[in-house]
Amino acid sequence: MHTENLKIISVNSGSSSIKFSVFNLSEDSASLNSKNGISPLNNIDRVLSCRIEEIGTEYGSFYLKDKNKTENEKRNFSDHETALKFILRKIGFIDGSNEDIKKDAAASSDNGNNILVAHRYVHGGKYYIKPLIAGGEDVKKLAVLNDIAPLHNPSNLKGLEVMKSLLPDAPQICIFDTAFHAGVPDYAALYPIPIEYYEKLGIKKYGFHGISYAFIVNLFNIYNKYEYGHKNAIKKAVICHLGNGASVCAVDNGKSVDTSMGYTPLEGLMMGTRCGNIDPEVPFILKKKLNLTDDDVNKILNKKSGLLGISKKTYDFKELTEFSDEYSKLALKMFVYRIVKFIGQYAAVLNGIDALVFTGGIGENSDLLRKEVCDSLTYLGLKLDGEKNAAAAKYFQSHNPFGRININDSVKPISDDVSSVKVFAVHTDEELQMAYESINLLNNMSDLRR
Repeated sequence: MHTENLKIISVNSGSSSIKFSVFNLSEDSASLNSKNGISPLNNIDRVLSCRIEEIGTEYGSFYLKDKNKTENEKRNFSDHETALKFILRKIGFIDGSNEDIKKDAAASSDNGNNILVAHRYVHGGKYYIKPLIAGGEDVKKLAVLNDIAPLHNPSNLKGLEVMKSLLPDAPQICIFDTAFHAGVPDYAALYPIPIEYYEKLGIKKYGFHGISYAFIVNLFNIYNKYEYGHKNAIKKAVICHLGNGASVCAVDNGKSVDTSMGYTPLEGLMMGTRCGNIDPEVPFILKKKLNLTDDDVNKILNKKSGLLGISKKTYDFKELTEFSDEYSKLALKMFVYRIVKFIGQYAAVLNGIDALVFTGGIGENSDLLRKEVCDSLTYLGLKLDGEKNAAAAKYFQSHNPFGRININDSVKPISDDVSSVKVFAVHTDEELQMAYESINLLNNMSDLRR
């Protein structure tokens, strides 16, 4: 597949929502790859982003934004196929007829749309550790992974199947969220249970948010080059991806060496509605004492715990900061405490750190959260700059993601000049990382054919 005038669609298909972005790769950047020392990451243009919420309910909504306009409307979608078909017609990738989808796709190609589709795939298991061009047989193999990530993988697979049917001539590339953590050493990844459960069932820590962590690493590869040079480059970092789902990752020379999420995204930090680490005996006690089913317990741990469970009000961090009652304050203290604890653990694992990075919806936008965390890490020689911290939050809350990425707009230093550990607030972009990895895969395949 040639990369001239390439359009990359990044799809994140959730159980009841779809995030969808379109990027352009121009001819001058098509030849760029990491082998010649130039990253195509900052040579990809974001054209538009859209989001569909509450698929299959009567509360559906559609949101689209590009550099010139914003559309926002209440609209119900019966299923993922209806939703994706609506988006593709809206942006002109297929026409308005209901019949010949293949004809639509061919017409799109004839009109100069050289299309590639990148899919976020949450759990790749132990076999899928690199981006995959998904053919027919691969779809069948990917379906097997539904059992190990029943909350995420089935909807990822549905998005893949629908896009293959709507754009049958476009390569469909799966980018696995677990892949970034594939190199975590066994002594950190394995659980201290009988090892045959790993050997026979593959039960171990896989980690998540890997696409976001990979994006941060790529950003700092560029940032290091222009800001610090090789001698003072950031090599050892703890990255905190904090949103409704939250995790922490220890990174050494661009590689994940440990991360807080595990076999599923339930392990690790306290989150919006997930409990994170608890005594493993607690679910059994709840089941016995309350006469609960397995599904009941699963729902408690995944949907009713975390900030929501403690506050009794909301899973939304920003909303909680506006309440002054005892439960809301306790929820926030518990959230911060667990973040501090994981940072301390990973600083020890790395034998010291060069940088602490905050990203994700909460990590980028909450200067309060960053201050609370950093105030408990002064023993590392870390000191926050209050003005830079507040300015970064204000900037990211109005961040414009369109066009080509500007490294200095995405990476905001917020530590004091005297701090021995650099602290950053960073805007992550998983959809852009998916586009980047897809382009790299095509470039590498092209190199092999030469």
